[in-house]
Amino acid sequence: MTPDSTGLYFAPTGIAHLTHTNTDLVRAASRGRTRVRVTTAAQLNGHPHLGTVTTIMATFALTARFAHDLGLPATLVFDALENAPAEHRTIDGRRYTRNVEDLIAAGELGSAERSAGFRRLLSWSSARSGVAWQERPYSTYQELAPVRACLHTIARRQAEFAPLLAPADGRIRIRPRCPQCRLMDKDAHHLAITAVDGAVVLDSTCPIHGRYRETVPVHGTTGWYDANTPVRSVQKVALLAAERDLYDACSVSIDGPDWGGSWFAHVIAPALALLGLPVEEWPVSVFTPMVLDRTGGKLSKSLYVKYGTEYADLPPAFLDLDALLDTYGEDALEALWQEAARWAGDPRRLHRSYTVDHLAALIHGTRIGEAA
Repeated sequence: MTPDSTGLYFAPTGIAHLTHTNTDLVRAASRGRTRVRVTTAAQLNGHPHLGTVTTIMATFALTARFAHDLGLPATLVFDALENAPAEHRTIDGRRYTRNVEDLIAAGELGSAERSAGFRRLLSWSSARSGVAWQERPYSTYQELAPVRACLHTIARRQAEFAPLLAPADGRIRIRPRCPQCRLMDKDAHHLAITAVDGAVVLDSTCPIHGRYRETVPVHGTTGWYDANTPVRSVQKVALLAAERDLYDACSVSIDGPDWGGSWFAHVIAPALALLGLPVEEWPVSVFTPMVLDRTGGKLSKSLYVKYGTEYADLPPAFLDLDALLDTYGEDALEALWQEAARWAGDPRRLHRSYTVDHLAALIHGTRIGEAA
């Protein structure tokens, strides 16, 4: 085995042997459909770091590849999760949060601060790939009928879903927010979930304002609830399955590698079975490569913020899209795009991980620690 021109070796992987191109992953699901509809998501938690940048680029590159190979028009939907926690408070030993949307509405957080970097990256990748994209905020997402129908199913069958969605403590996190101060009980200690005819009733307690109730109708847009990642993941695949027929689409979810492997095997696949969806109606899930730090772990901006250079001796450019562009210009985006396009074009490249040093070397041949 010899390395390619970038010095990479490609170890044998099962899925790469199974496919000639990455389009083979969606080929069966695309038969008889008139379009490709790809969905991806990110929490609006600040400036995208290198891992997020490459995941979004790879999503556009894969979507363009699918559209080209299948001869179908393609659209990319970006679920902008403004329900991401932005404020954390501990009161009487319990954890409470307020989300990005609420802090923006209260004037405590700037909208551009949380979303401008993502929109800049999405628009750039769209122009480079020729794939149109649309943004779907969480406030809209949680109102969609298939999403709320899934919510009702989970609420009605909590004993069956709890081992998948909350295996550690059995508390499914479908969280309302206090109507006065917007605090949410993060760990759902005071939460009661009740499925009634045509609605889900959420009862909780605010440590400041006391008991409150949120009623979420299945067929309606009133009411609001926060769903944590496991619940939202199950709702998402239920939605994508419904959108196959709604849009006559090959419905594809493309996400970072966190949501593959054990997550898919222990959360998503069993939940799809519980929902009673036949295998032929499951949406296709594709996962992008993981960007690794120098210890072999996932590159983590939150760990860098917490531990600084003790965690990783990385320049700010690799942890903040604005800093990357300020330091290296749009040539950096083009270099990373070329790499993402290689991932989309070759199964051996898609189904593996890459170190932050490898990606840094693609940008004007720099090395971590060197000046721009």
